[in-house]
Amino acid sequence: MNQKLTLSVDSVAVDRGKGFAARNGTSLSGLVESFLLFLGDEGEIAAEVPVSAKLQSLIGIGSGPFDESDYRAHLEARHG
Repeated sequence: MNQKLTLSVDSVAVDRGKGFAARNGTSLSGLVESFLLFLGDEGEIAAEVPVSAKLQSLIGIGSGPFDESDYRAHLEARHG
């Protein structure tokens, strides 16, 4: 059941929120609702946050060993 809510928010924050919502195919109300649903009973972030398939595919991508020399070589080859 939807409930109407009136908020006072800085105009810059509203503009940024509207832009973000539009780029992600939702409304500002939907964006606020999603955020509020992430909050747990104690006002903490809920333990089970739904993750999009795109984000799920990236989880763990950087968990392997990191060799800085390989990365530096990559940057030098790419940027000269």
